[in-house]
Amino acid sequence: MPAVETKKMSQKTIEKLEKLLAARYPHKLTVEGDFVHAAVMMILKEEPEGSSMLFIKRPDNDSDPFSGHVAFPGGKMKGEDSDKLETAVRETREEIGIDITHSGRVLGELDDVNPNNPRARTYIVTPYVSILKEEVTFTPCDQEVEEVLWVPVYHLMDKKNFKLRLRERDGVLREDYAYMYERYIIWGMTGRILRQFFTLTEHLF
Repeated sequence: MPAVETKKMSQKTIEKLEKLLAARYPHKLTVEGDFVHAAVMMILKEEPEGSSMLFIKRPDNDSDPFSGHVAFPGGKMKGEDSDKLETAVRETREEIGIDITHSGRVLGELDDVNPNNPRARTYIVTPYVSILKEEVTFTPCDQEVEEVLWVPVYHLMDKKNFKLRLRERDGVLREDYAYMYERYIIWGMTGRILRQFFTLTEHLF
């Protein structure tokens, strides 16, 4: 898609996206051992110039394996969570202060991801896709969120803002998808989730 072209995410497009996600069976990682189960929430919204996607900038924290990353809201599953969707909804509420089930709608689920990050290789992360249906005010949790930012979808889809990098894990070179926006680099697990999403949905935007 040309960089100058934008398309408003119409109700019809939202319905197509929801049907597309509902029609597929997301790949679930089944592994042995003591793994950390987690979930993240991709949030879209409509704007006059086109669709945008929400990210958070995590603060620097030595105890956080995703320290300093640009990421989607999310976190570890807790005992009181009935499933990973509840985890993603709860973590979104705790991190940025919005209830996506009230202010938006969850459209579907993507494939599980196991981070290449050596500090997070025991994580199994399930990404969910949602869309806001009203204006919201964020109340970020200072301990977990340094910034909240909206990035235009057309910017992320512009190949000029994308780089395919090779990074080593366990002696094997693996693909790392990096998206550039202003002074930010979106990479690692979040970059892989973005790549998965656009591979499925780029014809809709």
